[in-house]
Amino acid sequence: MKSKEINIESLLAEIESLKEELYESNSIVNAIKQGDVDALVVNNNGVPELYSLETADYTYRLLIEKFRQGALSISRNGLILYCNDYFSELVGIPSEQIIGTYLNEYFDNPTQFVQIIQALRYGIATHEIFFKSNNEKKTFPAYIALTDLEPSVEAIGIVITDLTEKKKHEEALIRHQEELEEKIKELNRINTNLEEFIHVISHDLKEPLRKIVMHNDRIDGSYLSETDAKSMNVLKSSALRLNSLVDDLVQYSSHTAQEERTEINLASIIAEVIEDLEIIITDKKAEIQIGKLPAIKASKVQIRQLFGNLITNAIKYSKEAVAPFIEIYQAENLNVEMPNQNAKFVKIQIKDNGIGMESSHLLKIFTIFQRLHARNEYSGNGIGLAICKKIMENHSGNITVESTLNEGTTFNLYFPIV
Repeated sequence: MKSKEINIESLLAEIESLKEELYESNSIVNAIKQGDVDALVVNNNGVPELYSLETADYTYRLLIEKFRQGALSISRNGLILYCNDYFSELVGIPSEQIIGTYLNEYFDNPTQFVQIIQALRYGIATHEIFFKSNNEKKTFPAYIALTDLEPSVEAIGIVITDLTEKKKHEEALIRHQEELEEKIKELNRINTNLEEFIHVISHDLKEPLRKIVMHNDRIDGSYLSETDAKSMNVLKSSALRLNSLVDDLVQYSSHTAQEERTEINLASIIAEVIEDLEIIITDKKAEIQIGKLPAIKASKVQIRQLFGNLITNAIKYSKEAVAPFIEIYQAENLNVEMPNQNAKFVKIQIKDNGIGMESSHLLKIFTIFQRLHARNEYSGNGIGLAICKKIMENHSGNITVESTLNEGTTFNLYFPIV
């Protein structure tokens, strides 16, 4: 009898222990179902063991709450079951007032809700929607992505990305594009007008030049002294040279710099320039020393103008009691690398012994119409060096200057090696 009683008590105690274990297991399962804890099941020698991870869910929930996109879960009919703080900021309404309302209430066009739910059935899950916002009573564009959470949960997850800044950038880009196109049209109109102007000017210049040459030929040289006859020949030669220059300018205006480029000998071009400047060179008793120079691929008209301007400048800004001495040569290092450039360059230097410049003036001299001296001191209109800079840019090169006051100036020309 006592043995039976002991067995009953033992069984009751065992039942009570099993009840406690069952209660604990049920509590964990319920917590998992309610989302209070996460769980991991590990198979250990054929025996499943359940591990609860009470903090694993926290990071995920914090991420949804804090990331800078709107997050919602809604029922099939659009009832909002959950929203994060960022969506609340977007629409300007506290989250506790949003939950329990319907999503289409926040659409600028409420009828779009039916369309996006129907589209989800066919796998179309992304859309652009305009939302209403209590912030300044305005609307904002947004990109929404839907995810059907069934069968795990009877709900639809939605992520909302505010497109306001993106749209502003797109609109600004379109405006800038339109402005650029308008400027291009304006430049094309200016270029057309400039070409017409050059042709008109060339006609007006060539007509008197033609008459000068024609009447020069009619003069009977037998009645002239040797000096007068020589002057008449210089006059005719200069008129013909000017006529050729006008033709070159017209041709230059109607072609791009790239189309004009051919291989030219710099020494030959400079010799032509020196011949053109014979009068001023003789008058100033200038000496020009030309070193070894390479052949380059360039526009003959532009390069002649380039060296003409630089040599004229060197003579013009010479010292009063000292004859101008000008050296033109190629720098010893042929493959000169310009700063911040990948291409190789040949460097040509034009060095003089003139009045030089202060260092503060070096950045100004390439600006169009910029003059460093009064007109009564030196002639010119301040355009020569600006043209030089433009010519070098046309040839994908560069021009720099070094100068010391009362000692002289050196211009560095960098032509790319092609």
